Order: sequence, then structure tokens, then C-alpha cells
Amino acid sequence: MLKPLLLSTTSALILLASAYVQADHHGSKNADGDMLSGKAAIEKAVNDNSFRTDLDKERDQYRNPVETLAFFGIEPNMTVAELGPSSGWYTRILAPLTAEHGKYIGVNGSPNPESDRYERQMQWRESFIDHTSGLFGHNAAARYTGQTVPFAAPNSVDAMLIIRGMHGQIGRGTADALLPEVLTVLKPGGVLGIVQHREREDFDTDPTTTMRGYVKQSYVIELLENAGFELVDTSEINANPKDTADWERGVWSLQAGTPLDEKDPKFREIGESDRMTLKFIKPLN
Repeated sequence: MLKPLLLSTTSALILLASAYVQADHHGSKNADGDMLSGKAAIEKAVNDNSFRTDLDKERDQYRNPVETLAFFGIEPNMTVAELGPSSGWYTRILAPLTAEHGKYIGVNGSPNPESDRYERQMQWRESFIDHTSGLFGHNAAARYTGQTVPFAAPNSVDAMLIIRGMHGQIGRGTADALLPEVLTVLKPGGVLGIVQHREREDFDTDPTTTMRGYVKQSYVIELLENAGFELVDTSEINANPKDTADWERGVWSLQAGTPLDEKDPKFREIGESDRMTLKFIKPLN
């Protein structure tokens, strides 16, 4: 039996889909109705997308969604799973992108029965995807990890994205249960895409005991390779040399969720965190 994971979610997540009106908008066709692919499809899902908010777009300069998703090889006809959608920043890109020809799977950890938020966490799966909103299409699914069966059928997922979330899995001690499940559901050659706040290699920190939000790139690579994944490429798409990664409150000092005009001027100049971008695959054999 798979070990349950802790769930971290917010009321904004639960209400994500219901916040939108019904719309006939998909990110995978051009104005003539022709199917787009590759970077062109991603650009449309990012730039011509009525579901994205002004705050979403304000963060593009730091999160580089077009370049990041193209690096991972995301296509509109793929089955794409996203771990920890949180408030839905990437969801509002991935769901319309895959709505017509692919499938989006939002994934969170199993609710903790001992938590005072258990009932609300249990409702997440039913509340997350509103099929009448136009955001998700009719193939989308919301699932929990750590159940008695994997969150998707074995060898059925083209890509799994863990974006700014590995520190939580490592810090809570749940990565050892999660990674075998991800390996099971990915197709041979399927992609595990990681974007993670990057700790300085010269710092003496242990991400299993110190929740700063930053993790060393060498630690993440070793963890995933030991779990059976193959590292095929790295990128500096989301690097930020202005981030010294030595903040008293860790990565949360950078106020990533705060609108630019409300940020401390110091952190407005820095932007968001320095991030590694790593592309792993499930080996073909």
C-alpha cells in the first residue's frame, strides 16, 4: 500500500475553477481552427488566454512558462499531471492547453485524517475541476497520491510536473513514497519536469530538517536518480543571479505571491527565486 502524503491547499485552490465563467477557449488552435503544436501551442495558452489574471501575467517574467514548458516538451495532445496545483498559476496554462486533445490531471497528497482541515481537504477532488467552466475540458481529472492505487493507470502519463514543490515533499518526508508512484504512472520515456528553488551548494543545509524552500541541485538530482529516473537535460531558464538565497525566512522572504507594486522595493528589484530546471525521464527499459 502506498504511504499517505500530507496535503497543503488553500481555499483559493478549492474555488479555482468556479471563479471563471463559461468560455469557448482552448490553447491549442490558431484563429483558423488549425491544430497548433510545440512552442506555438504553449505561446497561445500563455498569451491568448482569458483565464489568466493580471497577477499571473506579471509573474511570467520570472517563471518563463513558454520556455519552461517547451523545454519539458509539453504538447496539447499529452496527458499532463501537475503535483500541488496550489492557487492554479500553471493550471490556468496547462488545462486549456490540453483541454481539447489531451488530458490534465491535478494531483495533491492524501488528506490527513488527523488534520482539522480534513473535511475541506477531502472536498478538494470534487471541487477543483468544474467541467462547465471551459478551463479544463471534459477529460480532466483531480486525484490524490498515496492511495491504495496510483493516481493514474500505470504507463499512462506523458509528463509529470513538480514546479516549486520538491522542497515540500523532501521536508515532509513524503518524496520516498511519491517518486515510485510517479515512476509507475509515467509512460516509458515520459517526462518528470522539476522547477525548484535552488540552494547554494556551499551552504551547509539539510532540506529534510530545514524548511527554507531552497534545495541543492545536486541533492535533487541524486534523489531522483536513486528513485529510478534518468536526468536527460538541465536548463538555466529560471535562474536568477540576483537571488543570494541567504534570506532569514528562506525563499518566502522574496514575497513571490505579492503584486509588484506592493512588494518591498528590495525584493521587487530581485524578483523571484533562483531556480533549477531539470528534465528527467522514465527509462525506456
